[in-house]
Amino acid sequence: MKKHVNYLLAASVFILMLVLLYGSSVMLAAVVSLLGFFLGGSEGFSAGYWFLLDHMNLVSCVVYMVPAVAFILWYWFEVVRRSGPASFARAQIKRVTPAGVLWTFILAYAVQHAVSIIIGFLAILLPETVEAYAELVESAGMTDYSLAWVFAVVILPPLVEETVFRGLIFYYLKKGGAGFWAANLIQAVLFGIYHGNLVQGIYAFFIGLLLGYLAERYSSLIIPVMVHALFNLFGTLGVELEALILPEMVQGMLIYGCVPLTAMLLVLIHYGAGEKKRDSGYIEERSEP
Repeated sequence: MKKHVNYLLAASVFILMLVLLYGSSVMLAAVVSLLGFFLGGSEGFSAGYWFLLDHMNLVSCVVYMVPAVAFILWYWFEVVRRSGPASFARAQIKRVTPAGVLWTFILAYAVQHAVSIIIGFLAILLPETVEAYAELVESAGMTDYSLAWVFAVVILPPLVEETVFRGLIFYYLKKGGAGFWAANLIQAVLFGIYHGNLVQGIYAFFIGLLLGYLAERYSSLIIPVMVHALFNLFGTLGVELEALILPEMVQGMLIYGCVPLTAMLLVLIHYGAGEKKRDSGYIEERSEP
């Protein structure tokens, strides 16, 4: 019975995430629009509507703060406090090494470019869907760079989503008896569904699998949060800088070259290349001769 409760808790986390995120979006839009209407009638209502559209990164910051507070507190009381803050902090950094950070930093860059191949295939199969996705990205303010953009793209989504998917949902699934691969597959599917559109949902599923593997590999959310943040950074500002600096042919070569690079980096990460100690089967303790 206890195991089933954990599966229900995992489902509850996912449902609550959707309710809080989309509910707070609707609530914010309603409050701003009504406030504009009361202050300026129909013109004020229109002004409030356009204010939200012109400040999507600010809107995203406000909207993400609601689930951020809810789930960070939930994670604190369910995971951190139970293991003890000091013990939890030690466990979070135990397997994280400079070499691991380096490999995962490069991995975030490689995966971001490899994802372009997935989108390219989808553009051939579903051109209208990919075009709608491109319009969605543009309207969401993901390339409107500002301080609000930093929080809306690079800081809050990785922090909140990793706490929810690779944190709480992953935790409850494994606590309920699911093996690593089953738990990883389920949370990745939910991560794809959460994004709410086919194109992003497909590649988010693969990213979710990767982030779940990294969470397990390092027994920590530090690396998944970092990779998620870098993935968002490289996919927005990084891509635009490359487009300004590199010829199209070089960009194309870079994209296809990142596929074998991703595979190589996963091997290096899995076998702990550059790390001095093995922990829990990953890096063997070597005695000095």
